[in-house]
Amino acid sequence: MHASIRFLIGLALATGAIFSPMVLAHGDVTPQAVDVSTLKPLGEQKRDENPFRGDKEAIRVGTSAYNQNCARCHGLEAISGGIAPDLRKLDLDKETDIYFRDSVWRGKVRNGAVYMPPFEGILSQEAIWAIRSYLDTRHEEEAGPVNEMAALAKKSNCLSCHAVDTRGVGPAYREVAKKYAKDKNAEARLLTKLKKGGSGSWGKVPMPPMDSVPEQDLKSLIKWIMAGAN
Repeated sequence: MHASIRFLIGLALATGAIFSPMVLAHGDVTPQAVDVSTLKPLGEQKRDENPFRGDKEAIRVGTSAYNQNCARCHGLEAISGGIAPDLRKLDLDKETDIYFRDSVWRGKVRNGAVYMPPFEGILSQEAIWAIRSYLDTRHEEEAGPVNEMAALAKKSNCLSCHAVDTRGVGPAYREVAKKYAKDKNAEARLLTKLKKGGSGSWGKVPMPPMDSVPEQDLKSLIKWIMAGAN
């Protein structure tokens, strides 16, 4: 599964602010119901794969539903401005379909903060798969990592929020390296930040803890970034 499907999660090396303050406004978004009367009813059983993929009517409904409920944070035409992950990078497979479905229904809450509201009871299964069908039409393949450490960064869910040279949801890796270049304790300090999460280094918005990533992987990534992410 692509790291980019991990909504609003990224490895924020040396940052206390992967998410901009606007992301916290997700909790204030009022989900809008979607008219799915022109679509084939799917029944009560949850589908694990998009049954509407390629269906023109589902794409039409999904386009409207996306603009009503998703574009504010994920961008018009699914072109993210950095507030939330770019949904054009979603893989077109069953595993990603399941993750998309469950993420939309359950929303995203971390440490008591709402990053994405739950849509269960508001968006029907038909509506969710219609949105997914629209996103399929916006799909773009993500350029693959150029080296082993870039591949590890992708696997560890870093590249959905960070890049080597340009600032996205989080700071650029080389920006991080420059800030901590003269700090002899930088690697230990950054490891603690990654494992515990927190805020204050780059802004006031909290970073979730990355304790699910093996410590040795975090150490390797920190060394790579401090060396310029080459």
